[in-house]
Amino acid sequence: MKKVLYTLILACLSNLALGQASWIEPETPDVTQTVRLYVDLDKTTNQSLVGLTGPFYIWTWSPAELPAASTKVNGTGDKPWKSSNDVLQMTKDDSKGARVYYYEMIPTEFYEVPATDVYSKGISFLVKPKDGGGYGDPDLKTEDLIIKVSPPKLTRGFIYQLPVTILPNEVTTIFYNNPIDTIPGMKNLSEGDAYLWIKCTGTDTVTGQTITYQPSSFFLAGNNPALEMKKDETGKFYLSILPSQFFGFGPNFKPKDIECTARKKVYVDTNDRTVEQPKFKFGCD
Repeated sequence: MKKVLYTLILACLSNLALGQASWIEPETPDVTQTVRLYVDLDKTTNQSLVGLTGPFYIWTWSPAELPAASTKVNGTGDKPWKSSNDVLQMTKDDSKGARVYYYEMIPTEFYEVPATDVYSKGISFLVKPKDGGGYGDPDLKTEDLIIKVSPPKLTRGFIYQLPVTILPNEVTTIFYNNPIDTIPGMKNLSEGDAYLWIKCTGTDTVTGQTITYQPSSFFLAGNNPALEMKKDETGKFYLSILPSQFFGFGPNFKPKDIECTARKKVYVDTNDRTVEQPKFKFGCD
């Protein structure tokens, strides 16, 4: 038994000593903004790059693998593995280690996917020289590196949204944390009880006028099936929307913010609504 414990301790210490081979900065990023994917080549398990001084390139396939016609395709020519795309070249960062490299991107723009895909699938890639061998020669590459991407840490109230940055043509989910609500009439709501009053305010880019889109007034929100929130296994309620379609934006509308609050389907008095009425700002699309 002591021998087994000793072996386990050595294994744990070995893992700590190896440290982290790849990571993302910021640690919990807004993936509609610039991030850096870092790799410490001295801490990767596949050491086929030992002795090579670069340049090095990322080769990535998740949350999406870009097609051959893309300017960001992994490799070019009839033997792509032997010719990494120059736009995928990594930058050396001596401040973080002797063989630490990073690649800078805006994930949603780079992979051409919504932020929800980045958070749910993470980022998978490997690092290789421009000529990765193959075609009968030994492959020159790291192992597959998978980075879990978590959304920014927030001080959340009863109502919050993910992703943090709302874009007109990307799915946004608005959550109502019913288990922490202290309003008497809002405690322990059942499926079908919670509705979201919501409106979007913005500007007509032609006239400069302020315009508001509101699917239903607050008092009629409980009669609108589109505003019913679904309940998850934790007791929270949520409503997912694609803002441009949900509100029916006109072509000249520039959205500024979304304002909302949760209420009971059958509303009687102020005890049947949350006290929070946050405003969520739109980012740039």
